[in-house]
Amino acid sequence: MEIQHWATENPAAVDVQATLRDAIELMHHHKIGAVLVTRSDRLVGIFSERDLIRVAAEAPRIDDTIKVADVMTPDPITAQADDDYNVVYMLMKVNNIRHIPILDGKRIAGIVSIRDLTHFYQHKLESEYAEARERIDVLKRLINLSTDEVLDSLFSEINRYKELSLTDHLTGLYNKRYFMRRLREETARAHRYKQCLSLIFCDIDRFKRINDQYGHHAGDEILRQIGALLAGGIGEMKIVSRLRKSDIVARYGGEEFVIILPETSTENARIAAEKMRVTIEAHPFCFADDKLAVTMSFGVAGVDSDVRTPEDFIRRADIAMYRAKQNGRNRVEVFRPDFNSGYGSAAPN
Repeated sequence: MEIQHWATENPAAVDVQATLRDAIELMHHHKIGAVLVTRSDRLVGIFSERDLIRVAAEAPRIDDTIKVADVMTPDPITAQADDDYNVVYMLMKVNNIRHIPILDGKRIAGIVSIRDLTHFYQHKLESEYAEARERIDVLKRLINLSTDEVLDSLFSEINRYKELSLTDHLTGLYNKRYFMRRLREETARAHRYKQCLSLIFCDIDRFKRINDQYGHHAGDEILRQIGALLAGGIGEMKIVSRLRKSDIVARYGGEEFVIILPETSTENARIAAEKMRVTIEAHPFCFADDKLAVTMSFGVAGVDSDVRTPEDFIRRADIAMYRAKQNGRNRVEVFRPDFNSGYGSAAPN
């Protein structure tokens, strides 16, 4: 998963000409362990609690004559927004640092602390431990069964694991591997028989804020409910017309979902996406007695002669979704060739 999904957006920053007191007050106000130091919105350094401890040990007193530029860590180690979180975690461990600025090219895209990544790994380990315990319980039950019952149960388990290899364990939707296989097949079929084919790429708006405020358990529950809504598993009688059995709904990764719509024009796909958008906006998401306002941004793309590979198709739908984020989120955009301009910088979450 790309590190930008775990980065804190709009990190606290001070100009290189600011005083040390300015930096300390900013850290105290936001209750954070580091601030970025910039010159004309470009990163030139970082001032963290480690720098503060060093200054406190060396300086007899802190006054306005000390500039943050004199005590910061210049040219800090950085990561790019599309770096994998494992790479960033190892970068922090190897260099023994607790905060790392995230860049999109040369533009500041956010900051990640070791605490952010530790929380992620803890959540991942808890999930894997729960799955392992479930498998152990299954084996224990098999030991106590007769031979015929064991065979029946083994066949049942084989079928279950076959299904799990195609589905996402959290949402129950198809996983990315199965989605890519089906998209390749459907793209080839659409070209061969000159049929319409559309793809919807959608992403939960401001999902990181939900994780930060309520924890990853709340985020997981939101993902489960979103998956059920997209697949028609909640309120199906009201919105069953938006998808058909031939349509493929999958979790692409993180808070991103994709829908393949065979023999569907981009206009009909746009209508389907709008129905999903309205349904999700109106759904009463609740956690810890709080009602959460959850919305999604949707990008729609159709196959044509320029779409030769699944990657081409995904890129178009992703560009349209990126444009929906740029235009205020909670909306549907249909891909146009002019959308390519500006694509590639980090889209708003």
